[in-house]
Amino acid sequence: MMRADAARNRARVLAAAEVVLGEQGPAARMDEIARRAGVGVGTVYRHFATKEALYAAIISARVELLLQAAARLRTAATPKTAFFDFFTQIVADAAGRKSLTDALRGAGVDPKAEQSEQRTRMRAALTELLHDAQRVGAVRPDIDMPEVLALLRGASLAAETGDYPGPVLDRALAVLFDGVRPPTARPSGGNRLSRAAELP
Repeated sequence: MMRADAARNRARVLAAAEVVLGEQGPAARMDEIARRAGVGVGTVYRHFATKEALYAAIISARVELLLQAAARLRTAATPKTAFFDFFTQIVADAAGRKSLTDALRGAGVDPKAEQSEQRTRMRAALTELLHDAQRVGAVRPDIDMPEVLALLRGASLAAETGDYPGPVLDRALAVLFDGVRPPTARPSGGNRLSRAAELP
């Protein structure tokens, strides 16, 4: 088990690396990341032997935050809203990591590499929230995970690679969610990606 101080240093390095990478792209230097994290460069290399390993860990940490959000939503939110809130958070995360993903690809790093276990957990979390929503009539019963994943991939890709302002993404998600809900469950108001889907 990692010591508490080592775990704190690792978290600081990850947070600093995400900022530096977003600012400087693949040219980001490990010594600059160490300086921003307030640690020695040797500490960075003890946790991450290569820059590519550090990049992969950044993506993994973001996915872990989403998985934690899914667990909280399942226990704290109502089934009527939890599925839509989590879908929205995933799309918001995609919108927020555009510069990071561009930098990773520029460095030849596949953002999805080495995430098979996390992808399995993410799919399980989505499945649970979907079925909870269907049980209370908030989602159409004829929709299953293949349709959800296709819609989620399209919305996330648009948020990550497009230059759409927040209100446009809000309206796009509102239209998408109207198609997912049974006609009797469709609200009159839209979804608010920019306000309601902030990452934890």
